[in-house]
Order: sequence, then structure tokens, then C-alpha cells
Amino acid sequence: MSKALDMSEEFFWRVAMPSLKESFPNHWDRIGAGLVGNGSECLGFDDDLSSDHDWGIEFFMWLTQEDFSEIGEQVIEWKRALFAAHPEEPFRVISDYGVRSTVMTPQNFFISLIGSPGAPEKILDWRRVPEANFVMVTNGRIFTDPIGEFTAIREEILKYYPRDLWLKKVAARCLAVAQTGQYNYLRTAQRGDRVTCEVILAKFVEDVISMVFLLNKRFMPYYKWALRAMRDLPLLSAQIAPKLEKLYSGEMVEGEIPAGNVIVHEIEPIDVSRAIIIEEICALIADELRRQGLSDSSSTFLVQHGEEVQSRIEDARLASLPTQYE
Repeated sequence: MSKALDMSEEFFWRVAMPSLKESFPNHWDRIGAGLVGNGSECLGFDDDLSSDHDWGIEFFMWLTQEDFSEIGEQVIEWKRALFAAHPEEPFRVISDYGVRSTVMTPQNFFISLIGSPGAPEKILDWRRVPEANFVMVTNGRIFTDPIGEFTAIREEILKYYPRDLWLKKVAARCLAVAQTGQYNYLRTAQRGDRVTCEVILAKFVEDVISMVFLLNKRFMPYYKWALRAMRDLPLLSAQIAPKLEKLYSGEMVEGEIPAGNVIVHEIEPIDVSRAIIIEEICALIADELRRQGLSDSSSTFLVQHGEEVQSRIEDARLASLPTQYE
């Protein structure tokens, strides 16, 4: 199956651009276009299961405020007529969750997804935006941006979180990973609560994936695509992804229950294996924290690393906030 991102760009240059030049001879060379935002195609992950909703040929168009005031409605009508004139093309099928308008100023695009016309200016403004929304404004592909306004905003966002907020998030993940994987999992297994064991394991995995993104200084997408996107990251992904898969494979791993765990009741072999894998994952994270100079602790218990990372935050207000909300 062809990828919708490639299909969209091919259609834009083959069909849309010639028509745009003809219809707007005085404006076409100031209009940006590309496919960015929600949907698996904007991550390049679309497959034969993706075509049931929000999938197909599509592109956004970004006009300056001056041009939008002058011709915005005309461009919207032009694009609608262009698509209608090519019924043979597989245009994006819009669900209730899809975007309603794809012609706007760059500033309005960013406001619609992150609440500000450009990169947030203050730490607390960065903090309130869901991480997946930063992915949606920086993914996909820009087909053309002659003025460069849209590209400049994206590049500023891709510089990533302010350092203190990044440290706060890393510290929070250290504590979360330790709490679920290194503390609560085996305790719950001893109580025989299989459902809660699976909930704990899922939380552990999600926080580990988040940590890998943080240590790569990349934004993590919507949970459905987080593991898939993590595989493309340069740091830790090659070592950690197979171990995350092992947690659910049923494969038995030889070894001893990690030191420090309180063992009162008999534990299923699967839980012993999972505990060993969990500790291996935490050791890899601890090594990377030390390598990046974020912690000097020799322990593999991530609570200790989280405390060290937290101590490096310079912003007193941010440092005082509870880490569980990051």
C-alpha cells in the first residue's frame, strides 16, 4: 500500500500546484503547504488497516495573515473544488476526530494544537501542552514553505523542552518506573492479583518508553504509536525494545529475583522472569543517566537517580512542584 504522505505530496505537485499558480498568480509563491498533524500517515506508520478513517491524500495550506484576510475564503473554496474535480483520487476520509479546516495562517495552526502561535515562551506554558501535540506540529512533511514562517516555528519547537522542564520530566519517569517495576510489581504478584499485575506492567512499559524519548530529547507520540516510534530512536531503543517484548512473550528468563525485593509468598515463574527483565531495563536506563551526566548514583534503583536528577533543576518553582504530575 502506498503511504498517504507520499501520495499527498505527489498529488500536490502534480495537480494542486499548477492549479494554484493559475488561480492565484499574485499569491501562490507565498503559500506554504504540507501534511502535518494527526493520523498515522503523518508519522509514516500508515498501513492497510489505516484507511478506515482520517486517511488519504490531504495537505494543509498556510497563508500569511495579510494573504489570508485577502484570499483565505477563496483558497478554501479552490481546494474544495480541486478535490471534487478528482473523484478518482483517494482523499482523506474525515471522521469526527479529524481536522475541519486545512487552510489557515501558520499561527492559527499552532494555536489549534498547542495553544500558542509559536513555541511556548515560558516553562509552565511548555508544561501544560500534551506531549503528543508537540508531535503533531512537528511530524509529517512540509512540501513547500517559500516564506519559511511555518518552518521557523517548527524548528524552534524541535529544540525541545527547556532544560529544567526536561530534568523534571526525567526525574518523574525515574520515580514512576521504579514505583511500578522495581517496587509494586512483585508485591502485587505475591498477592495473586493478576489484573493489577498487568495494569502495573502496562504503566511500567509506558513510562519506560517515555523515558527513552526523554533521553533522546524527542517528543513521544500518542500511545498507540509510541513503541513503533521509539524503535527509530538512536539511544537505548535497540536494547530496550526487545526486552519490552519479552515482558509479554511468556518467555522464561533465568536468574534471581532482584535484590531488595520483599518476598513472603511464592511467586509464579512468569513473575520472576518479568522482574529480572524489569531490572535489566532499569540498569540500562541508569547507565544512560550516568552517561549523560544526570546522575552519579551507582545504584540501579531509579528512585535514587530521580532524586539526583531533581537536584539539578535550577528553577525553584518547578523544582518544588510534585513530580507525579509530569
